[in-house]
Amino acid sequence: MHWETPTPARLGQRSEGSDEEPEGPGARALSPALQGLVALVIYLAVFIVGFGRSLVGGLDVPRVGQDVTDPNFYIWAMGWWPYALSHGLNPLYSHAIGAPAGYNLAAWASSTPSLAVLMWPVTAAFGPITSFNVALLLAPPSAAWAAFVAARRLTGRFWAALMAGAVYGFNVNEVNRDTRGWLNVTVSLLFPVLVYLVLLWWDGTLGRTGFVIWMALALALEFYTFTEAFFEMTLVILAALVTGFAVAGRAARRTVSRLAGLIAIAYAGAGLLASPYLLDELLHLPAGLIRNTWGFSLRLPDLVSKKSTVYVGTPLLVLLLMFAVLTWSSKVTRLLVVTFAAIIALGVGPVLVVGRKQVFTLPWSGLWSLPVARDAEGNRFIVFGYLVLAIVLALWLAAPVRSRLLLTARWGLAVLALAAIFADLPTFANVVVPPPPTLQAAVPALRPTNTLPAFLTDHLYRRYLKPGETVVVISDRVNAGDLFQADADFYFRIAGGFINISLNNVSALPAPVTQLADPTPARERAFLGYVRAAGVGAVIVERAWESKWMRVFGRLGMRSTTVGGVTLYRVSSGHGAGLPVREAAGQP
Repeated sequence: MHWETPTPARLGQRSEGSDEEPEGPGARALSPALQGLVALVIYLAVFIVGFGRSLVGGLDVPRVGQDVTDPNFYIWAMGWWPYALSHGLNPLYSHAIGAPAGYNLAAWASSTPSLAVLMWPVTAAFGPITSFNVALLLAPPSAAWAAFVAARRLTGRFWAALMAGAVYGFNVNEVNRDTRGWLNVTVSLLFPVLVYLVLLWWDGTLGRTGFVIWMALALALEFYTFTEAFFEMTLVILAALVTGFAVAGRAARRTVSRLAGLIAIAYAGAGLLASPYLLDELLHLPAGLIRNTWGFSLRLPDLVSKKSTVYVGTPLLVLLLMFAVLTWSSKVTRLLVVTFAAIIALGVGPVLVVGRKQVFTLPWSGLWSLPVARDAEGNRFIVFGYLVLAIVLALWLAAPVRSRLLLTARWGLAVLALAAIFADLPTFANVVVPPPPTLQAAVPALRPTNTLPAFLTDHLYRRYLKPGETVVVISDRVNAGDLFQADADFYFRIAGGFINISLNNVSALPAPVTQLADPTPARERAFLGYVRAAGVGAVIVERAWESKWMRVFGRLGMRSTTVGGVTLYRVSSGHGAGLPVREAAGQP
């Protein structure tokens, strides 16, 4: 098996009408646009049926990640951006959360504003929980589809591109993080879109102006999605351009140089589009940002460990090796293989780690001193590794071969590689939070449930809380304050609420509240002092998820009302405490 230098244009022209691979009459009869639609439907069906059935059954229920802080923050962000923009508020600073001072969100919060704005119609019609769940269901299929489009443009082959899209969109890293509710790292469709734009420019379909405009828009969207991924993407683009220039040869180096120049112009345009966000981020650099050195390093053995979130699998690595050995004379092969090696090297991070020992600092460690990279996790580079492997798989399957035996062996290895990835993928059903052990023996009415309490769903909070009143929300459901506030369309403010580990450490509640889990007279006095200083009017305890320690508020003399699945404790013991707002105010 041997290729000539397979430029994108040559691959596309050669493959469109070739009979060297059994595409089947149906695949060849469809236009590229219809093939893209068919691929999207297939990816959606596979993901929803295979992974998302438990989520589809209750799109308006917060099922995902109720035992960790991040997912409820993303639900909050889904509601916050539309709310802030429609009310003329600064979306980069929220007084609705973290009372009394509020929080500066900037880009350090990873609030995925691009996705929140894109999903605005769904949020407006069905609420932020549904919007969040729909986004989780769409993220891997849309990433797979984007990779399919790029691979289809490169090879002209439907089935080869379909397999490539599955490798990229349904890899272990993508599905694992998606089923845990980490939207910022699972929305990854823009990376293959950038590859597609380069292919369009390379074969002359897209002119310079169009390329720069679309590239700038895609880069800006990625910045507004997740700044850490933007940083990592930039390093990979640089590595690919340098490698491309090195392997291109004299004739093509001028073309690679022009491409680099156009990408630089696009970056300037993206910087202009992202400037409000970027400037606010740089002006409010949190002092507590964590420099992840070896803690999130990509370790080479993890590439073949099924327990790892960066699992690639032995068959796919074997395929990469065979692709490199058999087609090394191709400049495209050298570009892909060397770029993959650079991605893995960057994924190792600033420090080489063997086992649990930091061996030595790597030459590129200084990159982690940049503001946008101070908490970058090296293992997240693997998303670009999957994209390279997906392209390699597509080229491997699309290459001409005359022997039926070799064709069968080639497809057999590709199917085996994909099967190894799919073998142990998690589903949303695997991560629905079980009842905490402390409540396993509780009466059925008090057993934990993912369903929101009627206090929210029946809008009872409007009777018991004043608009804009500051509350503390406490639950064994992690980060319940963000969730409750978003579902109530920001009717009340919350003290606490998780935004980012650099702002909140690891807790979604203020320290004076969490310390009451082990109460002492000094801690109780500190709590009472805190709620007065923060202007807290009420403490809301979700009964279905409560622990015994949460009943300390009653012991502190705070009057309580149990309604709609919560117990509401009034901080003030004055007239009307514990009564609905209208009754307390003497209104009919």
